[in-house]
Amino acid sequence: MNKIWIVTGTEYQVKVEKYHTRTVLIEHNIAICSTKEHAEEVADIFRSKGDEYLPDSIKVKEYQLVGQTYHNFYEET
Repeated sequence: MNKIWIVTGTEYQVKVEKYHTRTVLIEHNIAICSTKEHAEEVADIFRSKGDEYLPDSIKVKEYQLVGQTYHNFYEET
């Protein structure tokens, strides 16, 4: 297995406190998949829910095994 696909998404929370409202954005790794098809299927499921994660933030990222570490050569930094 030389490649894995990671499904990521940004969780959106709004917390109302006594004198202000706090908005929290947290990026999660939702799933780690061995095939791109499975990763896309998981991403579509979470996009369709729309209540826990921002739909536009759910992405599938490809990582390639080099030595003993997975690297993402396809994403701009």
